[in-house]
Amino acid sequence: MGIRKRLERQFDYDIVDEFIDHFDVMTEVMEPAIISLENEELKDDKVNELFRIFHNIKSASSFLKMDRVHLLAELSEETMERLREDPSLVTEELIDWLLLVSDQFRSWYEEISSDGELEDINPKILKIPKIG
Repeated sequence: MGIRKRLERQFDYDIVDEFIDHFDVMTEVMEPAIISLENEELKDDKVNELFRIFHNIKSASSFLKMDRVHLLAELSEETMERLREDPSLVTEELIDWLLLVSDQFRSWYEEISSDGELEDINPKILKIPKIG
């Protein structure tokens, strides 16, 4: 029994299904938003958009008791919160890190939707770039 079946045993099927649908949408828009951070004119909006995405993932994964997903979403949200204070602190290194985060969330989406098991967090993600 994989992660999806366990979630469906603990929570209403509709809640799990809705989470998976929203998780799909959020992981699909995450990478283009990250890449858009390179555009100075879009930077403020994209920082805020990514903050909201990570916040939504954090909230939903906390409710569903998906600790790995919740912890990475919380770490990502906190990182974006610091950037909300000063978007000029976005660097190429930070964009590369966020792309790793995006890949991790997308991989987890695939595992959840196919009823697999959640892989461990990519160790490279644990090396958070310095901000400021």
